[in-house]
Amino acid sequence: MAKKIFVFPNDALRDYFKKGEIKYGHFNPCGFFDEVHVVSLFDDEIEVEKVSKLAGRGKLFIHKVGKANLANYHSFEEKIENIISEINPLIIRAFNPLVQGWLATKIAKKKKIPVVVSVHTNYNQQRELLKKEKKYFKFIKLAYTSKKIENYCLKNADAIICAYEFIVPYVEKMGGKNIQVIYNKVSLQNFSPEKTPVFKNKVPTIISVGRLIDQKNHMYLLQAIKQMDAKLLIIGDGPNLQKLIDFIKNEGISDKVEIINSIPNENLAGYYTSTDIYAQPMENLGGIPIPVLEAMACGLPIVMSKHSDDNSEIIDDSVYFVDNTVNSFRVAFEKILSNDDLRSELRAKSLETIEKINGEKMENAELQVYKKLL
Repeated sequence: MAKKIFVFPNDALRDYFKKGEIKYGHFNPCGFFDEVHVVSLFDDEIEVEKVSKLAGRGKLFIHKVGKANLANYHSFEEKIENIISEINPLIIRAFNPLVQGWLATKIAKKKKIPVVVSVHTNYNQQRELLKKEKKYFKFIKLAYTSKKIENYCLKNADAIICAYEFIVPYVEKMGGKNIQVIYNKVSLQNFSPEKTPVFKNKVPTIISVGRLIDQKNHMYLLQAIKQMDAKLLIIGDGPNLQKLIDFIKNEGISDKVEIINSIPNENLAGYYTSTDIYAQPMENLGGIPIPVLEAMACGLPIVMSKHSDDNSEIIDDSVYFVDNTVNSFRVAFEKILSNDDLRSELRAKSLETIEKINGEKMENAELQVYKKLL
């Protein structure tokens, strides 16, 4: 009998594709499942052939059921339950504890199928931030999910995978049990210092990869590079793109900065190995962005915003932490670029740390979570 998993992804697969985040076996650790069934709760979805590698050695199926939100999510329960009854999966997996997680958990309990929920942020922290920034509509939506959705989902999940250590206290407070910390998977076959560089620069180059949002404030990097004899490469897209483009033009630093909207994940390593430092500004945001781990795997020194003293992550001893100021980033860049011993030390620490949490180990840890529930 075919081994099947039913997945509630965090985003439409079309969005994964646009961001270049289609990774082999992402929904099928170690190729354990023969079939990967994904339910799409979004208006627009991609053709299965374009994202089939998400299932690894298995076969990918996409079940489109329409757009679900906080106003109508109850109405999708019966429709999705019928699909799951027909498929009869061994495991149900949800990639957030929101609408997807609620539907996954509710149906799993009815059907007596083990359910695993993964959590990638501290939603209590996000609620506080939205309130502080007076984004009241978004705050009210997340406040609703806290009582009506998250609490039920996390209390009733058979296992919970936290992508970072800092999320664990939030999950525990919500009543979660059987909590595992499994970092985002980065393959050391795909990301390594040996990957051929895509380009060569006459001056040092700093790279930053990810969504162009307020919480990853790239303005620190633009203002820092303006004062340096160096270049900055930003790979990413998002709501702050035009703001960054306007700043680059107005400040006359187009010769120092390049922005590329998207690079397929399988081609990204060569951009890391073409550069000298990876930079990651973060404001009101915890955890470890996936590009930080990818850059570490390629042997880059990491310069990153300091996080709260209330938590620690496995990479902490390997990172050059800075305050969220232009001067702090600039001083860190100049110190690393001018000190070969420091650069070599940070490079070695990056490679040593990523080996402890390499993609193969994380993939196997994820599979063990599933196997213990079967």
